[in-house]
Amino acid sequence: MTGVAQCPSCGEGEELRGEPCEGDIRVTCLSCGAQWMRGAPRCAGCGGQDIMERPQAMTRHSRGTQLSIIGWREVPLCRTCDAEALETSIAQNTPVPGDYVSICLYGRGERPTVQPKPHPAPTTTPPPQPAAPPAPTPPPAPKPPKRPAQPTTPPTQPRAARSRPRPAPSAVPTVRQAIAAFLAEASGEVDHTAMLLLGTHLGSYNRLGVLDAPDAADALAAWCDGHWNDRDSAGAQRALDTILRAVDFWGARGWLTSDPAAKLRRTGD
Repeated sequence: MTGVAQCPSCGEGEELRGEPCEGDIRVTCLSCGAQWMRGAPRCAGCGGQDIMERPQAMTRHSRGTQLSIIGWREVPLCRTCDAEALETSIAQNTPVPGDYVSICLYGRGERPTVQPKPHPAPTTTPPPQPAAPPAPTPPPAPKPPKRPAQPTTPPTQPRAARSRPRPAPSAVPTVRQAIAAFLAEASGEVDHTAMLLLGTHLGSYNRLGVLDAPDAADALAAWCDGHWNDRDSAGAQRALDTILRAVDFWGARGWLTSDPAAKLRRTGD
């Protein structure tokens, strides 16, 4: 949230404004109205620094009153001002509701509205001038006498067929985009906290190709053992199952060329 070059709420990276505030710089997003301090993470409601990020669905009305999920983001919540929403999300292992407005981002007042940018006045173009009359065309020249057709010999070898260029491979998404795509299409019970921890570990803005590194399988297994050393517990089973489903989802779409979860799959148990 703090010290980044883009808005933590809507991802805007250009329309940002900063102003001095109590020895720091308050940054305001001119696109959605979110505010945050650049020097240190502080709550816009109480000024505290006890802040935690939780996943939140990004929604829009795709057809009439039908609300559709178009992606996921990590919204900062203050443990004091956003205590109720934060405790509910952690206790139920669910994302923050899409219509919840973070006090940590917007303060306790109403969410500010941003005035639309003025559009430049349309420029008027002069009326078209009438086209000049076409110049008279000269009479056609007389055609030369036809010559008898010369016999043609067939080519001794057939012409080689031209090969079409292969299409360029699709770009591998970032870790954040890949996790959002999996959560949007996943069915059944999904451990959102495990996916949030995995995204933070891999780096949300890195390409998913980091899981195709030669030592990715060993590194992923060691990281999971550090978080869920007791793999027989219900929480560990739910987290590992979600990670395995996500790796299979990414591999089916051609985003992974290897199986970084090979050492997490149980064989012979």
